[in-house]
Amino acid sequence: MSNRDLIVARRIQEPIGGRAFPRTGALFLMAVFLTVASAPVYARRPASRHPGLNAQTLTVLPILPVAVAPNQPEVLSGSTKGIINAVCEVNLYIVGCSFRPQNGKITCDTNGDGVPELMIPLTNITSVNGILVQAVIPALSPDLPGTPFPLSCCGGLASLTLSRTVLASPDNIFGEFTQSITCPIELGERAPVVVSASPSGGNCSIGQDLLVPGSCFVRADGTPNVTSVFAVDRNDPNHVVQSSRWSILNPNLIDALFEFGSVNAGKTFLIFVRGPNGTSRNLTALPAGATPGCPLGNEQGIVVTFACATVAPPHVDPVFPPIIRACKLERSSSGAVSLIIGAVGVRSNAVVTVGGITPKKLTFKDPIPVEPDSFQIVVAKGSKLCNGLPGGIVITNAGGFPSPTFSCNERCEP
Repeated sequence: MSNRDLIVARRIQEPIGGRAFPRTGALFLMAVFLTVASAPVYARRPASRHPGLNAQTLTVLPILPVAVAPNQPEVLSGSTKGIINAVCEVNLYIVGCSFRPQNGKITCDTNGDGVPELMIPLTNITSVNGILVQAVIPALSPDLPGTPFPLSCCGGLASLTLSRTVLASPDNIFGEFTQSITCPIELGERAPVVVSASPSGGNCSIGQDLLVPGSCFVRADGTPNVTSVFAVDRNDPNHVVQSSRWSILNPNLIDALFEFGSVNAGKTFLIFVRGPNGTSRNLTALPAGATPGCPLGNEQGIVVTFACATVAPPHVDPVFPPIIRACKLERSSSGAVSLIIGAVGVRSNAVVTVGGITPKKLTFKDPIPVEPDSFQIVVAKGSKLCNGLPGGIVITNAGGFPSPTFSCNERCEP
């Protein structure tokens, strides 16, 4: 080992962010450094002109602890598997980048075709030394303050990219170029996500048929990610009522029948969905290691409950939240921009926001014959629409809950 290698090895073992790196971690990072250091170095040359630079190997490690909800797989040392279920932000060590990155992102595969397409930006990207970078996957406030991953990202193999832009200068004979390096990162499979339950209360002396919207109810290979649907007494965690019958209507919606019984009149229950990858989040207290200020309840910061009425209430048809499936941007010959939104359960009185912007005009198409005033397509128009793209789409029927946020990656061309 050269004198330079020894110096860097000592730097690796210095405290990082006020925290000393474990000896085993230091030895591991030193081994990675020696591998990277032995590779050829191309001084002041664009990565695009030397594909071998992108063939370098990055090692990504979570900074423990990574908090997850009860009954979800623990994130273990030396692996990123399971960070998809993280409560709030995730801090990462990235080892092996030969330049000081300015930007970073994780790209997630949302449809199981093996091609990552949903971009999640990294923040607080800091070069600790010549081979070690520290970065944060931030929580998605304000829509999803309890998770760094959009609900359409159900985990699996993703990619992590670090990049920088080198400007033209007397020391750069190649002109401006962008240098980047990408590596695979295993997120783990997401536990089922429950957004809400509708209705949220009723007469428990009769059976209650609940619609439970959410995400990741079906795995990437098409198999169910749900094995049971159940309710837990909010004041007695040992009092559990299993759904007597349930079915997955689509990857974002479950229909579950509960027979609470009149003995539970006046009680409030927390609604959960369990599957092979863990139990849905519905926190009543923050787990160990969670960042202070993380919200309770689900990923949106909502505690999902069903309340048994003390007396039988009058029957009211529930207003179910819409479920958004797709988005597509179109431009007419005159240059007008329209956003085509595919969804289920949209009413003609619905309010739509795109990246926090309310479109000027909405048109509802493709009605469902067996369900009055229910549509499957919304056409949004407005001159400010492009300011919200790419961005999250939310549809809220009048008097109902908002839909899960759908990440639309469409972009208006200049």
